[in-house]
Amino acid sequence: MAFDLPSSRFVSIHTMLADHANHRPDSIAMRQKRYGVWNEVTWGGLQELSYATAAGLIDLGMQQGDHVGILSENRSEWVQAQFGVGAAGGVAVGMYPTSPPAELDHLVNASDTTILFIEDQEQLDKIIALDGRVPQLRQLVVFDPKGCQDQNHLNLITWADLLARGRAALERGQRNEVLARIAKIQVEDTALMVFTSGSTGLPKAAEISYGNISAGTTVADDLFADYGPGTEVLSYLPLCHIAEQAVTVINGLSRQFVMNFGESLRTITLDLREVAPQVFFGVPRIWERMQAGVMVQAQTAGPVRRRLTLLALKGAMERGAKRRDQWTGADRAAHAFWDTLIYRHIRSYLGLGRVSFAISAAAPISEELLFFMRGIGVNLREAWGMSETSGVGTIQPVWGNSEGRVGAPVATVQCRIAEDGEVLFKGPTVFKGYYRNPSATAETIVDGWLQTGDVGRIEPDGTLTLIDRKKDIMINAAGKNLSPSLIENVLKASPYIKEVIMIADRRPYAAALVQIDMDTVRLWAESKGIAYTTFRSLAENPLVQELIDAEVARHNKDLARVEQIKKVYLLPKELDHDDGEVTATMKVRRSKIHEIYAEQIEALYG
Repeated sequence: MAFDLPSSRFVSIHTMLADHANHRPDSIAMRQKRYGVWNEVTWGGLQELSYATAAGLIDLGMQQGDHVGILSENRSEWVQAQFGVGAAGGVAVGMYPTSPPAELDHLVNASDTTILFIEDQEQLDKIIALDGRVPQLRQLVVFDPKGCQDQNHLNLITWADLLARGRAALERGQRNEVLARIAKIQVEDTALMVFTSGSTGLPKAAEISYGNISAGTTVADDLFADYGPGTEVLSYLPLCHIAEQAVTVINGLSRQFVMNFGESLRTITLDLREVAPQVFFGVPRIWERMQAGVMVQAQTAGPVRRRLTLLALKGAMERGAKRRDQWTGADRAAHAFWDTLIYRHIRSYLGLGRVSFAISAAAPISEELLFFMRGIGVNLREAWGMSETSGVGTIQPVWGNSEGRVGAPVATVQCRIAEDGEVLFKGPTVFKGYYRNPSATAETIVDGWLQTGDVGRIEPDGTLTLIDRKKDIMINAAGKNLSPSLIENVLKASPYIKEVIMIADRRPYAAALVQIDMDTVRLWAESKGIAYTTFRSLAENPLVQELIDAEVARHNKDLARVEQIKKVYLLPKELDHDDGEVTATMKVRRSKIHEIYAEQIEALYG
């Protein structure tokens, strides 16, 4: 760690859990929705599940310091297993459930995982497909055993069996061993391994220490001082991603938020409406989908409602572009009028009726989208962080009232800009390093400063603006530096465009590969009577090409001439993790895209 955390301030997650269980045992810690019913777990129940899991793992032969993987979609058992692994003295290793077998081969071996929690038969089939390529993996535990009853691959047992085994061990006196292992936890011990996205190479296992997590709880106490026990959050982004860990798990522990786990990603819209959280975190794609959904609803409404809604949304964009503290009396009056008539119904439709603290992070978000959300009354604040900062770095103040796009560094963190423009960070949330990769660690942490790989600038008010990833900055044929992320996000403000991959390096002008948004383009096509059968047939329709060309031309007006996209190729399929085109976090692997579509790219410059 770059900073030492004073031992008097270090509190492990297990100490926090025990404190909540002692003082608020019957208060709700988490809910899991299954078959339409929300099942509750109290803080006392969560501690019992944690100890039972730990005792079961110890009974299976788990040693202090062992690495235990979790390969599953978000569910309450994910966090219960994570706490149980830690209580047994182990290191929890999060793995993306969308990873194909070839990627799991790397994740399991690179982390030295010996025990693996898996969600269901689908994940079991992937592990079976590895067949001998993960020699250190000796035990599987499955959460949902449907379809796995006759399997004994790698000593497979069910989650229910593990808990029963643990509870029996606790009755035999194993509790003392669990408590002894918890007592041995030190500030520098690794609590969690989080894999980097792997957009430019194989994912690396970032080691997050107990000290990093403790420092994160200090940040949470500062940011969420007005949000106490019982505050609702909805967990739906992958728990193996550091951002979801920070928002759901760290906040849940430090502020005693209620962690809600929906039925599946497919039911997120309904789950969001039912939970109606006060705090909500979404990656830009989530906010883009919400905006696109609102626009589709507005365009397909009856004539009077359509006219009123579009007028209200036009005003929302205009007011959202202003800082709230600079609104005039007329702005406040107009917002109050339209809020009563339109905006509050939109927020309720989106499931954001109670949200007063909304966060966008994990990727750049367009200004237009920020203006839209703030204009309809969603207090959306852009934040920045990475696995190597334990998920926390900077955040905008209320309503984004700052000069810097990603706000100010959080409590306990220092930020400065290197001579070449790279953003450097220092503080107790900076990770330990990459597991079994000292050279990469030494390149990333220099003299205690984290080399983030982002290029940025510090604004006069002390807040930070990020320009792009250092490795992604492009230099065109005329020697002009271009920021692809900035340009791509301007185009992605269109509801008809889902993904953009800009081409400009050593080229005479900027071009782009564009993936259409199937949902919105489909509705547009149907309204025009355009027939289609597949994604490809829709993307290759000349009228759709004209639509996207018009959208690009419209948004080009917001760019400097040298940044404007001159030619576009519509991708015939959605970018896919299995094809290696995007990472598990849906970050584009530019080199892979350039390789797959080399012919089409050259045609753009023919």
